[in-house]
Amino acid sequence: MITFENVSKKYPDGFEALKNLSFDIQQGELFVLIGPSGSGKTTTMKMINRLIEPTGGEIKIDGKSVSSVNPVELRRSIGYVIQHIGLLPHMTIRENVGLVPQLKKMEEKDYHHKVDELMMMVGLDPVTYADRYPQELSGGQQQRIGVIRAMAAEPQIILMDEPFSALDPISREQLQDELVKLQRDVKKTIVFVTHDMDEALKIADRVCIMKDGEIVQIDSPEAILRRPANEFVRNFIGEDRLNEAIVLPSLESLLIKPISTLYKRGLAESLKTMQKKRVDTLIVVDEKDRYLGVASIWDVQKHFNDETLTLNDIKRTDHQKFYIDEPVGEIFTKLNESSYWFIPVVDRDEKLLGLVSRSSLVEYIVDEML
Repeated sequence: MITFENVSKKYPDGFEALKNLSFDIQQGELFVLIGPSGSGKTTTMKMINRLIEPTGGEIKIDGKSVSSVNPVELRRSIGYVIQHIGLLPHMTIRENVGLVPQLKKMEEKDYHHKVDELMMMVGLDPVTYADRYPQELSGGQQQRIGVIRAMAAEPQIILMDEPFSALDPISREQLQDELVKLQRDVKKTIVFVTHDMDEALKIADRVCIMKDGEIVQIDSPEAILRRPANEFVRNFIGEDRLNEAIVLPSLESLLIKPISTLYKRGLAESLKTMQKKRVDTLIVVDEKDRYLGVASIWDVQKHFNDETLTLNDIKRTDHQKFYIDEPVGEIFTKLNESSYWFIPVVDRDEKLLGLVSRSSLVEYIVDEML
């Protein structure tokens, strides 16, 4: 999607802001640039929409050099979110969000619906907020508007320059969560600049750590925590975060074999299985071992007299499940909040892989402590 080929930036006084950068950003990726002040992260990002021009090398979007595109047209095709938002105070929220689509000569009826849709996605009801002015919104609400304004013209690329750094910790945390959820839905290519390592590790698909105009390490948050490239990265991450990463187990190490049964089994048959396996709950699956729900002994007992019913008829589908590629730390929260003693673990095709139980978690913690 975005390619940097031997990109450098040297100023007339001889200062080298960037030194021969080469890397790729994939389509649909949330790519975070991070580093200490003066590392070159913001300069790198601003070169994508030509707010800063390189003195060497080339930047391409989908194989086409950005230097061959009119800068104004380029910027209108790329979303841009900054720290201080820049909402126009004399325009309503709807007018602010619709500004770029209007500049791009889009039909008003087309983008009005899009504005409403985006506002709903970040929890701001357009009926309540669309006709308000920026000063009538809180800082966190204004920043939400800044984010969706960058998305209103449906750009494939969005640049975000420390967008949450001026907010209080609670608002910042909420917006980080919303950005991750929003990205799952819209799948834009987002280049995000931050100086906060916790923020980078939380939101990024990949993190690019920079120092003195050079790239020190590009990797997933998990890989950076487990395998920092050098002492600078270790120090920049911080020992506390590295220690936290070390004590988290792999999800596979917590998995136990489930007692699963086919959805079309009768209730008497299911009760016999529970008795034989000494369990009070069965995991209900289809012929391809895809997770469908759970059925407890109480569910079976309640409906036992109806011989026409199967597990498929009485199964519960409100039980939380966990995807194998989700961050392992989140399963502890889900398990703690669950009314059941276990969480089913599935892959993205819903195939049942195993269970994580409270007892397997306790066993892991005891082993670590001893």
